[in-house]
Amino acid sequence: MIIKENQDEILGYLEDSSNFSGGHCDKVYIPENEKEIVEIIQMCNSKNIPLTISGGGTGTVGGRIPTEGSVISLEKMNRITDIRNDTAICEAGVIINQFLSESEKIGRFYPPFPTERNAFIGGNASTNASGEYSFRFGATRRYVRKIRMITGSGKLIEVPRGRYFADDRGIIKTDFIEVKRPSYTTPKIKCSAGYFSTPGMDLIDLIIGSEGTLGVITSVEVMLVEKLPDRFIMIFFLPSEERMFEFLYDVKKNFIRDLYTLEFFDESSLFFLQSDFPEIPGNSCAFYMESVNTTELMEKWLELSERYQAKDVWVGSDPKNYQRLIDFRHRLPENINSYFRKLKITKISLDIAVPEENFRELVAFYRRFSSQSGIRTVLFGHIGENHLHFNLFPVDEREKNLARQIYISCVEKALSLGGTISAEHGIGKIKYPYLRMMYGDSGIDDMINVKKTFDPRGLMNRNNLFPFELFFRKM
Repeated sequence: MIIKENQDEILGYLEDSSNFSGGHCDKVYIPENEKEIVEIIQMCNSKNIPLTISGGGTGTVGGRIPTEGSVISLEKMNRITDIRNDTAICEAGVIINQFLSESEKIGRFYPPFPTERNAFIGGNASTNASGEYSFRFGATRRYVRKIRMITGSGKLIEVPRGRYFADDRGIIKTDFIEVKRPSYTTPKIKCSAGYFSTPGMDLIDLIIGSEGTLGVITSVEVMLVEKLPDRFIMIFFLPSEERMFEFLYDVKKNFIRDLYTLEFFDESSLFFLQSDFPEIPGNSCAFYMESVNTTELMEKWLELSERYQAKDVWVGSDPKNYQRLIDFRHRLPENINSYFRKLKITKISLDIAVPEENFRELVAFYRRFSSQSGIRTVLFGHIGENHLHFNLFPVDEREKNLARQIYISCVEKALSLGGTISAEHGIGKIKYPYLRMMYGDSGIDDMINVKKTFDPRGLMNRNNLFPFELFFRKM
């Protein structure tokens, strides 16, 4: 085991992609096996030292950033211990990019990989991560078959899918723990907000998405699928948003069987790509899709573009152009963050998803703020999953205060439409107020009781999901 105590060596563990500030810890433990993790957790329990789990640092809600105590990093637990036709077993510190490469060697594929391929697979399970193919394949939860975890009390447990279920009272009883699921029901949409809960649920699903608050996931067994077929990417530049929903539902109705990705970029989004892709037509919005590559399908897509009078269509079917259009998709968030970091402007970003029947109403709600607030906005993302990122860029205190009010209004609207306040980025240390709006005080109390069952002292990933002071009051 490596232990780092020099503050210069620790600094890299006090940041992620959230820009959350105020990170602090006394030391960083880097174990190489489960036995060492058990020793670390038991020692922290004996001395009442909070312990924050450090993954790959790709999160956007401050989840891995400690505010006190120590850090445990899983970077040395990075072995793929078994990989075969339909399953693989990975230690929690396996980097997704490495796992994808090893899977490809045997002609297999891991579908829910996140956009940030430097993420750890344990972090993916801990956050129920989803990525560019979640439109077709869904999020991480669907692919996790077994988890090994050391609880906050220092007990090593193994949780296979299909063995432990909630009874009619919501109690999940095992030979190592008895826990009651939260009384709320998680929306049946893309969702990464709080502990998963549904009647008759599987225990493994309570752990997936728990953001490290219940213990340290040490390894995961996941499903693999066949290597993906040959695919092409198309980007359709429509003259306006006027027919965007007509286009969207046309695509879902007639092309969904062969579709892998369906994304949207509004005109403001495209502005941030102009420097890299100067041929983007002006006064347009864009749909980005990835499909099985056949001549027949390509012709059908081109016919669709004519029906909607697309200003331009880009096609990536050969490796070079395919990769270029992948870069188009990935470059936008990078460029937005870089631009506003340079100007020292705070970005306020919503991560909301709603049921399909209410999606048009939510987007119309966003657009009223875009036109009336005077704040610069950007709307882009996973339109195929009824999940767009609405970003506001306030430039002064007046706009910042207004943007905060808009955020609350959008959250209230989403919840009234049966939506979630976090579709993919989780809660971390940043979004507790909105989680409370979603589930109420009783829902938060239920989460605290779950955490107390696994982590009686409340040491693990303290202040993730809810402030520790709430846990402390209930001890």
